[in-house]
Amino acid sequence: MIGRRTPIEWPEHARIAIVTCVAFETWPDDLGVPGSLQNANRRPIPTTARFAKDMAVITDRQYGERVGIFRMLECFADEGIQTTFFVSGATVEAYPDLFREMKAAGHEIATENYIHDYSFMKSPQQERADQERTVAAVKKILGEPPLGYLSTGVRPTEETPRIIADLGYRYWMDPQHEELPYTLRVDGKELTVLSYWLSLNDYTTYKAEERTPRELLQLWKDTFDVLYAEGVRFPNFMAWGLHPFLSGRPYRIVALREFLRYAKGHPNVWLARCIDVARWWEQKYRGHSVETWPNYGTGRQRG
Repeated sequence: MIGRRTPIEWPEHARIAIVTCVAFETWPDDLGVPGSLQNANRRPIPTTARFAKDMAVITDRQYGERVGIFRMLECFADEGIQTTFFVSGATVEAYPDLFREMKAAGHEIATENYIHDYSFMKSPQQERADQERTVAAVKKILGEPPLGYLSTGVRPTEETPRIIADLGYRYWMDPQHEELPYTLRVDGKELTVLSYWLSLNDYTTYKAEERTPRELLQLWKDTFDVLYAEGVRFPNFMAWGLHPFLSGRPYRIVALREFLRYAKGHPNVWLARCIDVARWWEQKYRGHSVETWPNYGTGRQRG
């Protein structure tokens, strides 16, 4: 029987480490067209439509880069938060000055792939070339490579960890089967796995029939409360995703700000960046739980 993992310790005896990740993405040309794999907050236009694109869907996403990102950055600055942005390579290329400012403010720039398309639609060679392009874009604009990776749609392929390990990434956010980080060995290299709480993502409020931002805020608080209480004996980790075109809207930013103030109102809470958590884990707990890729599937045992 697999038991609970041996307790760990965060800096300054924190009971919980929290990262409010932001996915800042650029969408491909098939956004808003019939048959697109990209999500939409209403019914897609029919294949018989006289015009090819749903302009409302396209401009809805552009709100993030025109308005939402600035409101989110102001919120983080007001609350004294430095966090991690998972960005598309194309987004970095489109807004180089903005990303230099974000880096100067202390935020971490990690990545997804080059544009918001899906690796499961690519060959391993195409996925690798796409990621090489992304790393090159970040290095050119910011002078250093990204260290963290999250797949578009949180949907990696079996080749993803091999590719990102080869390209020098140090941590990987996709796996959903843990709460605490662990070390993953991939073909002689190592990645630190940091679990990303997909169920807490603001995308779960995107469509009208889904939960409201206030309901999501309660889920954030409930998750925090359980982990914080357990953190007396088992300090834990909580990270999830936000999007500027969603959480940057006025009626959504109040939920983010309220949660940040709620968490900050408790002692022994570490509001961190992903790279801070990964580095702490590498330095202190590299051998705490070690697994070898592939480590998923029925009957797989924890390392």
